[in-house]
Amino acid sequence: MATDLTDAVVSYLSNFTVGLVYRETGAKNHEVLGSGVLATIEGRRGILTCGHVAEKFEKKHEVGLISFSAGKQHKFALRFDLNLIMASSHSFEESEEVLDLAFTLFPPELAISIEAAKGVFLNIANNELKMGAFASSRGKFVDAILGMVGEFSDEPCVEGREITSNLHGSLYTGRICPVGNGLLVFEPRDTPEKLPKSFGGMSGGGVWRIYYDQEGSDTVLADYMLCGIASWERREEKKITCQGWDRIDQALIPEVRKTLPQ
Repeated sequence: MATDLTDAVVSYLSNFTVGLVYRETGAKNHEVLGSGVLATIEGRRGILTCGHVAEKFEKKHEVGLISFSAGKQHKFALRFDLNLIMASSHSFEESEEVLDLAFTLFPPELAISIEAAKGVFLNIANNELKMGAFASSRGKFVDAILGMVGEFSDEPCVEGREITSNLHGSLYTGRICPVGNGLLVFEPRDTPEKLPKSFGGMSGGGVWRIYYDQEGSDTVLADYMLCGIASWERREEKKITCQGWDRIDQALIPEVRKTLPQ
């Protein structure tokens, strides 16, 4: 993929992407818990992520939420009103049936702070329309996945009493392959030696399809849609199994409507 298109994709998708990090009080090292997509479901603003990621941060205190919007890193204390976890599964082998999905509802003040830092909440209703309309009407596209990778997060910088975590989001382009039962497999385009040893931290990150147009010698982003959420890695194959849009649309969203207040 051309460098200018890659840069445009990173810049755009970063606005929807967050990382979730935990560090005990006084500790120097941090733990990357996972990733998520900022989303709004009929006025409910929060994080769309994996069940096993939400399960992790629900049990911890002082979890940091890292937003990568506007080309900068913004840090917030994660606070949430309700945490709807459909189910939690830590491996593909455990059960392909498990809906490893969650939606974490933000209090209004946190959502406002994230928007003030140029974070964008994906409108799930609009995304649903795109999923139905674009498949047959759009031409050129690239598939990509964006989230955190734990092994690429640098050691914290310690200056006196100040501890600064150096965290990074990682984008991979590749191919989305449906495998049945509402699941997808994301196959990165990079050769294995260019990929991390483990995609740990990517769970909950968005799997996207980005459409683009060619205008002379320029490549211009035309539109995008969220196709799924990264869930489990197939480490030996260097692939990522994802909860596909059908699972989000047919299982998670109806439960959000029924359970979480607007």
